Amino acid sequence: MRLQSVFHERKGCPLLRIRLVSFLLILLLLPVIPAQAAASISLEPGDLELKYSFYLPDERFVLLSYSAPQENGKMVLYSEDGNFEGVISLRYSQAGGKVSVTAENLRNERQLAKGNIKLGAAPGYSKPRGKASGKVSSLTLEETTEGLKYSFACSGTDYMQLKVRNKQQSFTFPVYPQENGYYTGEVTLPLTYARTLSTVQVLSGSGTVMAEEKVRKGYEAPAAAERQEGRLSGVTVCIDPGHSEVGRPVLEPLGPGLEGKTAGTSGMAQGTITQRKESIVVLEISMKLRDELLRQGADVVMTRERQDQFLSNIERCDVAENAEADIMLRLHADTRASSTNYGFSIYAPLNSTYARAVAQPPEYRAMGELLIDAMKTSVGYALEDKYGYVHLSDDFVGNNWAKMVCFLVEMGFMSTPQEDYLLSAPVWQQWLAEGMAQGVYDIAVYRGWISQENP
Repeated sequence: MRLQSVFHERKGCPLLRIRLVSFLLILLLLPVIPAQAAASISLEPGDLELKYSFYLPDERFVLLSYSAPQENGKMVLYSEDGNFEGVISLRYSQAGGKVSVTAENLRNERQLAKGNIKLGAAPGYSKPRGKASGKVSSLTLEETTEGLKYSFACSGTDYMQLKVRNKQQSFTFPVYPQENGYYTGEVTLPLTYARTLSTVQVLSGSGTVMAEEKVRKGYEAPAAAERQEGRLSGVTVCIDPGHSEVGRPVLEPLGPGLEGKTAGTSGMAQGTITQRKESIVVLEISMKLRDELLRQGADVVMTRERQDQFLSNIERCDVAENAEADIMLRLHADTRASSTNYGFSIYAPLNSTYARAVAQPPEYRAMGELLIDAMKTSVGYALEDKYGYVHLSDDFVGNNWAKMVCFLVEMGFMSTPQEDYLLSAPVWQQWLAEGMAQGVYDIAVYRGWISQENP
C-alpha cells in the first residue's frame, strides 16, 4: 500500500513526466541493430548423400540438423579451427526433394549457419506400386548394436512402409515381403546413441499406422586396448561406472565409523535434450578411460561393463579391494533444476574409518584438486570454482567403504543442454578420459606410487 500511495503522490509531477518523455524519445532514436545473419552452408549432392562445409571461427562444437522429405536427423560436430565439413547420408531420399541443413550453437540453440538444396530422384528410382494395406500381425523388434531387427506378417501385400523415429533421427522407407506376406530385415541407426528408445511403425502405402512397437539400440562394450608399459606402470585403477539400467535401491550401512543406513538420496540423471540415461553415458566414458589408462601402463579393473549388470555400492568397493586397487574412480553425471550449470564436481570421503586410514581431509582435498584441475584443463574449462570444485562429504556409501583413494566424479550436468550434448560426443568423452588419466598420474606422483621422472 505504501508503494502504491507513493506512485499516486508523484505521478502528477511535471518533472517526472518530462523525464519519462525524454527516456521514450531516446529509445525511439536508438539505432536498430539487426540480428547477425546466419552463415551459409555449402551443399554438394552425391550418390544418396550430401557433402556439407561451413566456417564458424568462434565455435568448436555445433549441432547439425537436416530435414528431407523422407528423413531427418541431427548430430554434434567438432572442429578445432571452425572449418566444419562432412557427409550426410540420404539413403531414404531416393525420390528427391528439398533438403534443409542448419547448424546451431549448443549453448542456446541459436542458428549459426543454414543451407538448402533441391535434389532430383536417384537414377533408376521408381515409386513402389501394388497393394500396400492389410492386417499386420506379429510385429517383433530386436535390438542390435547397430540398430534393430524387425519382422511382421501382412499377407496379400506387395509392400508396406516402415517408419523409425527417435531423438536423433527419423526416416520412412518401403519394405517388401520375402514370401507369404512375411517381412523381415535389419535397420542401421548411425546417428542414434546406444540405448536410445526408437518407435517403429508399420504404415500402409497411404501412411496409415497399422502396427507400432518400441525398442532400444543395443550396446556392447568395446574390446579393451592392449596394455602398454608407460608412466602409470605399477598403478592399479578401479573404474566404477555409476548406476545401471536395472538399478534398484539397496539399504546399506553409511560407512565404517558412521551411524545410520541409506539407500541413496538421488536417482539417475537423464539428458534434458538427448533423454539418455546417466548409466549408459558414464559407461561409454568409462570404456575410454579404461583404454587411456591401459595405454599409459596402468592395470585396470571395471566394476561393470554391461547395462544390465547391477551391484550395490559396497559390492563395487569389494571389486576394487579384491583387485588391490590404488585408486577408485566412481564416474557419474549430475543434474539440477536449473539448466545453466557447467563443469565438474569431485566428492571425496571425509569421516569414515576407511577414509581416515587412507588420507586426512587436507590430503584428500589436495588430491581431488589435482584430479579436477586435470579434467578442466583437458576439456578447455578455466580453473575456476564456477566450473567445479572438490567436496568432502560423508554422504556417499561407495566412497565411505573404499579402502583405497576414492573419488566420486560428476563429469558434467545432463540438465544443461550443452553439457548433455557434449557428454555423448566421442571427442568430449575422450577429453574427459585423458583428463582423468592425467589426474590419476598426478595423484600417483603426489602419493609416491610412481616417480615424476617416469616416462
